Amino acid sequence: MWHPAACALDPHEIGEYHSTFEYYIRLRRQTFSAAQWRRCLPVPTDEELLADIGRGDRGAQKEFFTRYRQKAFRVAYRLVGNEADALDAVSDAFIKTFRSAHSFRGASSARTWFYRVVTNTCLDLRRERRRNLSLDAEEGESGTLADVVRSKEEMPPETALRGELSEKIRQAIALLDEKHRTVFVLAAIEELSYKEIAKVMGILIGTVMSRLFYARKYLQEMLKRYTGAVE
Repeated sequence: MWHPAACALDPHEIGEYHSTFEYYIRLRRQTFSAAQWRRCLPVPTDEELLADIGRGDRGAQKEFFTRYRQKAFRVAYRLVGNEADALDAVSDAFIKTFRSAHSFRGASSARTWFYRVVTNTCLDLRRERRRNLSLDAEEGESGTLADVVRSKEEMPPETALRGELSEKIRQAIALLDEKHRTVFVLAAIEELSYKEIAKVMGILIGTVMSRLFYARKYLQEMLKRYTGAVE
């Protein structure tokens, strides 16, 4: 909600006007910096942003992108397995979102609706890559963000071990099939509720729970093998 105390004028001055609306008009006539003016305006909800995007508001597009770009990349990176494809998937997901925002009817939250777009875009990209690349070629290009980290020889032993464990976890997640990996990423990394995940994936809440149970059990077994081998 708009709060006059966040603006330049003393909120007690409201009493000098017949209505808050007249006070608001007075504020509009003043010169504010962009930061000052933003503090005078209500923060739009995700749903309001989608409605504005559907009407062609470029500012709403920018705001929605700023809110969700990092979250979208986290999901995409875990689902497609490498940075280049994740960036492509995120770009495509935002384009699809902006083009179809007018179709958002509020049956689910804007966040759930957007995550569905991101998830489906990532899964479509993976299927396309599978069709176009041989298994060997796919494995050969599965670089990760960890590739830019210093080699283990340059790191202290503790740091190298943590980095190796992190990479083992990433590899274990990547080995999950699509349906289990998607549920795990949305639940464990993005912290979506079972209900939200069910809407994103179009499945029952019970199915979400069973897939998440399987994914966690599988990852625990994989990490046990690794930690046992290290010891």
